[in-house]
Amino acid sequence: MTSSPLVWTTRGWSNSSAPWIPVGDLAAQHGFGFFETLRAYRGRVFRPEQHFARMARSARQFRVKLPLDARAFRRAAGELLTLHGRPDARVRLTVTAGPPPLAAIQVLPLAPPPDRAYARGVSVWFSPWRRCTQAALAGHKTMNYFENYWARAEAQRRGHFEAIFLNERGEVAEGTRANLFWVSGGKVFTPALSTGILAGVTRTALLEILRARRIPVEQGAWGPEALDDAQEAFLASTIVEVLPVVAVGKRRIDGGRPGTLAKLLRQVFRRKVEAELK
Repeated sequence: MTSSPLVWTTRGWSNSSAPWIPVGDLAAQHGFGFFETLRAYRGRVFRPEQHFARMARSARQFRVKLPLDARAFRRAAGELLTLHGRPDARVRLTVTAGPPPLAAIQVLPLAPPPDRAYARGVSVWFSPWRRCTQAALAGHKTMNYFENYWARAEAQRRGHFEAIFLNERGEVAEGTRANLFWVSGGKVFTPALSTGILAGVTRTALLEILRARRIPVEQGAWGPEALDDAQEAFLASTIVEVLPVVAVGKRRIDGGRPGTLAKLLRQVFRRKVEAELK
């Protein structure tokens, strides 16, 4: 690995400690920009096209012209992974609104949850702050991320791994960094995009797996009481993949034991990743 980690930017290669966002950029002034977090396995990024397409949709929505295309992103990310010597890593793409819009790509340590989190499961906490389905930023992954940061920090201060947002209608929405699934009565449930959530790339992959294996799955809108009868639950994201949830607040799910479906889905998800990256 290089002694001075490099960052790719639209203005050229830069040292990771060097500032690249001008103080007058709308990202610095108002958090106006977008980012994507991707995961590299053995030097190859999983589903870069889906991540880039999600950012491109947001950029169109907010009339920001992306300063790079998907091909340039894949090429630069590959070069960075080689330079950093990190075959398994977290890759972050950040685009500011400018003007002019700027982009940066970083390769960072992966830092997934420890093995014991998968073996024992984690707890989540319902945040008192609400997602708003009618908010301009609903469903977009923007640099205006303080609400997510603060909700997660509050959850962890209380001893939980993640915070779960409800929306303004009191429906279960999403975590600060992950989508939520639960199992009840032999069926898998997950909040629909209409609840104001981000269309997670791992969420999409899990829905594909569930349908391919003919496991009943429903996307919809439910209040937090829907988890009262859950036999198991799990979080899904780029970094955690599939992480068992064994408690919501102080209430344990199925005696506080990780569920069998979460374990199976993580194994099948890994096989899917390996197949797609061959």
